[in-house]
Amino acid sequence: MSYPYVLKDSSSKDDVTFEDLDNLLLQVLDNIKMIYPVEMEYVTAEILDKVADDLRTYFPGMQQGLSAHAKDTEILRLSETLCLHDSEPFLSSEKLNMIGMPYRLAENGVSLSPVIIKTGNPPENGVWLNDRLHITSFAMLAEDMNGRPVNSGYVLYARSGLFRNVIIRSTDRRYVLQAIGRVRKIKEGKMPDKKESALCDTCIYSEMCHVKPSLISKFF
Repeated sequence: MSYPYVLKDSSSKDDVTFEDLDNLLLQVLDNIKMIYPVEMEYVTAEILDKVADDLRTYFPGMQQGLSAHAKDTEILRLSETLCLHDSEPFLSSEKLNMIGMPYRLAENGVSLSPVIIKTGNPPENGVWLNDRLHITSFAMLAEDMNGRPVNSGYVLYARSGLFRNVIIRSTDRRYVLQAIGRVRKIKEGKMPDKKESALCDTCIYSEMCHVKPSLISKFF
């Protein structure tokens, strides 16, 4: 969540350094005790040291990604904007029957751009489909709340220090609406057709899952 500040402070340098990231890590490890006092009550200093050592193994990838962004005027402008906000916006829509809180909702002139953080590895190019739909759902929420167009967003892959821009497509919006429709049907008691897969063998709910696949589901 502090990457925008790292980029802002490093914009006058050539690269984000190991020291920049290590200072950030030490600050996070110190803050986390105050943010989660109950959860951290029995976490020892030895465990935190091990976590810190594990996280430092990702520093080379973070350095590479953030250093490239330190020379990218678009990402630097985004970082400046993100540094102006210090809380996650709460988004809700009765029309969509959805609520959500992205990391930030960046404002760029007349348009808005949701920003989310993911801790997994990014694909070689672009973003994962699930992340694209996650961004799209926030875009649709922001549009309904603010009455302003939201045509793009950003996924921050924290493990690699990469901001990936997402141009929201009409197909993305359709998939989100389909997902909302499926959830609504489940809440009404209409279970979706069961799709057999290798994951069923290890699923903890397999014994209680009695939904029978219909003939039509085999075609989709």
